[in-house]
Parts: sequence; structure tokens; C-alpha cells
Amino acid sequence: MTSDDNSKAALNLKILLLQRKGGRTSARIIEKLLERPYNPNQIAELLGVSYNTAYYHMQIMKKYGLIEKKTNNYGSLYEPTDALLSQKELFYKLKELI
Repeated sequence: MTSDDNSKAALNLKILLLQRKGGRTSARIIEKLLERPYNPNQIAELLGVSYNTAYYHMQIMKKYGLIEKKTNNYGSLYEPTDALLSQKELFYKLKELI
């Protein structure tokens, strides 16, 4: 991963968590995905949010290149990308700010 990739991941993480209304929910989802892969339904149940809410946040994170689907099957699990894993320390610092 290049330093440009790291910079982009850091910027995307800051935008996702600090500049969006749903930053706290996104942070809760990321925290779970850093533990192990989950699908949107599992995330919804764990966090006590609707499936639509979990799916929406996960799609934004996917668009930002922070998480990825392991397969394209129904019920597919999502996991952190290398970009997110490289910014784990930043994630925990930002989480404290929201």
C-alpha cells in the first residue's frame, strides 16, 4: 500500500466519522468488523439497528474503500480492507472524538 493510499484511507475515515451525521453508527460497525467479518443482518442484530441502517452504512464504507465483501453471495460477509487496517490507530483516536 502506497503512502497515497494511506492518506486517502485516513481522509475517508475522517470524513466518514467526523463529517457525517451517522459517524457514531459507522464507528460502531467498524469496531465490530475489526473483530471479525459480519453481514449486514448480523451487524443490525448486534447493534440494535434496522437492517436498512446497517446496510446503508456498510455500503458507504464500501464506497470509501474501507470494507469489502468476501463474496457476492446472499448473506456475504464484509471485512476491513487493508486500507482500513492500516488506519486502525487513527480510527480509535477519531472514535474518541465522536
